[in-house]
Amino acid sequence: MNTRTLLGALMAAALAACASTDTPAPIPDADSENIREHVNILAADALAGRETGTPGYRKAADYVAAQFRAMGLQPAGSDGYMQPVPFRRAGWDGREPTLVLQGRDGDIPLRFGEDFIASPPTLSEDTATTAGLVFVGFGIEAPDYGVDDYADLDVRGKIVVILSGRPQELPSEVGAHYASGRTKRETAARHGAVGTILLNTPQREKRWPFQRSVEYLHEDNLDWVRSDGIPGGAIPGLHPGVMLDMPAGRQLFMGAEHSLDTVFTEMDSGLVPQGFALPYKASLTSGAAHEDITSPNVVAMLPGSDPALKNEVVVFSAHLDHLGTEDEGEGDRINNGAQDNAAGIAVMLETARLFRESGIPPRRTLLFVAVTAEEKGLLGSDYFARHPPVPSQSIVGNINLDMPMLLYPFRDIIAFGAEHSTLGKTAARAAARTDLKLSPDPMPEQVIFVRSDHYNFVRQGVPAIYLITGREALDPEMDGTAMQNQFLQDRYHRPSDEADEQINYIAAKQFTEVNYAIAREVADADEKPHWYEGDFFGDLFAGE
Repeated sequence: MNTRTLLGALMAAALAACASTDTPAPIPDADSENIREHVNILAADALAGRETGTPGYRKAADYVAAQFRAMGLQPAGSDGYMQPVPFRRAGWDGREPTLVLQGRDGDIPLRFGEDFIASPPTLSEDTATTAGLVFVGFGIEAPDYGVDDYADLDVRGKIVVILSGRPQELPSEVGAHYASGRTKRETAARHGAVGTILLNTPQREKRWPFQRSVEYLHEDNLDWVRSDGIPGGAIPGLHPGVMLDMPAGRQLFMGAEHSLDTVFTEMDSGLVPQGFALPYKASLTSGAAHEDITSPNVVAMLPGSDPALKNEVVVFSAHLDHLGTEDEGEGDRINNGAQDNAAGIAVMLETARLFRESGIPPRRTLLFVAVTAEEKGLLGSDYFARHPPVPSQSIVGNINLDMPMLLYPFRDIIAFGAEHSTLGKTAARAAARTDLKLSPDPMPEQVIFVRSDHYNFVRQGVPAIYLITGREALDPEMDGTAMQNQFLQDRYHRPSDEADEQINYIAAKQFTEVNYAIAREVADADEKPHWYEGDFFGDLFAGE
């Protein structure tokens, strides 16, 4: 055996030892220039903002697939590296919905865009329903928290009138789950309702006025489509629903046992609104033109090496899409999405390279997934989580990257969802290994845990975390909180989110290495991640 062969054998033995003992594998150096190149290409004007289903998005998907291929990662889509996602786009196409209240004194037609708003229906090109109205308060059924807005109410065959938001006594993330439109619609349908009408509370109206929603009146609606032709987010038998402005909402309560203003006054006094029948029927119609489009998730696999663990899968995810171009305005109208989320994809690609070139194969299998249609409502990740290329029960954890905010070299990271599963402790240990610390969520009121792609894995019972950089800058003269807030105010979802001096590549290197450390521990640990005992999300979605 020559010297080179002997050294190679000794190195292989050492690497194998790292993968089979409690000694963590070393953290390799990330290459900030690789990350810069990825961001520059993905956030270039030539990709026109990477909107779902557009040629620009497809160019971005082809680029990511080419990077996976160059690394030698295995294709894991249904079409090579691509997992085509079938979508249905619904647009008004000159047709607009109607809403007529039918009362003792005759009909009251309400005006689309002034009294109410709606989105084009994806389930059917023509929908109609007429039914009596029942007020159901917040429309929440959470018996473990003492909330049941449907108690003693019969809403079978009725249209339910629902307040936005939730009771204040519900914990923030739990409350965010129950307050979501998806959960409220599912709850209404489970009780036999045939439609929903949403009303703002005064608090919600202050934060996001009805008139702000009117600005999006003519936007298309998008949803992925099941093999039977039913959109993934649709509920057959339930009208897609409308939202009323406050004056029109007050009309619904005219002649009822309580006025809407009385309900709001009672809420200000700390009372939870109780439901009751309303003295109207509502006749709802809606129509849309449908178009079928396809936009792929991009998926690659790094197989695990441990015979006992390689059938367990850790998913590393980031969304590839962004907003496309502005329809109106002067000057630059391309939403390049450099931080959101070319940077997240770039970090994922560099993390994959570190694994591939480390010489230490992970014990568990890794899937790297660039998902589509996050900006359309977390649709691509929802499709992937329900149609994974591996057995669904084999997915044991998800690490998600979305707009990491690479603005300055930092001292800490934030892992949304850290308190729900052992992934939080993993993130804390990885942070320590990279001379960082794990900080608590600085904005719990924003309930970020239920607002990005990782939440679709949570809904399938998979422990997940979502990482961003922390707010403590390495330079004590820098105010990380102010810099993040300034980005959100000046660049977030604007054409100014470009691949320019705003992106700090020292931070990109730091962020990649801590993500590698987290993924490495999850991939190599003897035990898979698990929900904490009694955790709301673990109990709800995983039955633990």
